Amino acid sequence: MFDNPAFKPQEEPVRLPPEASVPVKGKERIPSMAEAKKTRNPVEPTEQALLKGKESYGIFCVPCHGSSGKGDGPVGKKYVPTPSDLSPGGHGAHHSDGELFVIISSGVGGMPAFRADLTPTERWQIVSYLRTLK
Repeated sequence: MFDNPAFKPQEEPVRLPPEASVPVKGKERIPSMAEAKKTRNPVEPTEQALLKGKESYGIFCVPCHGSSGKGDGPVGKKYVPTPSDLSPGGHGAHHSDGELFVIISSGVGGMPAFRADLTPTERWQIVSYLRTLK
């Protein structure tokens, strides 16, 4: 008890996992962007998967990217530069499914990583939903 490490506010303590443990969420291997270009979405765009993707998109993405994906969400309007346009004519449409998965997983620029918040299946469902935006 006397030798406990001290951490500053907002500092993440280093916690090593128990020996021989297997991660369940958030520790999967994320492909590089070069590998991601060739990676296909393993989630079939069924109605149920698209509804789940829409729900997750509404929770994690709408505040910045907006419901239409144009980067006009209520929080995103305050950022400079504004979040990427994910609509079919926008910047996000030029990315492959695998690249979008990597961006959602690891974050890019001012966008945070959602690897710890969403399972890989949920992230792929968001990618499937993004392809349905008009």
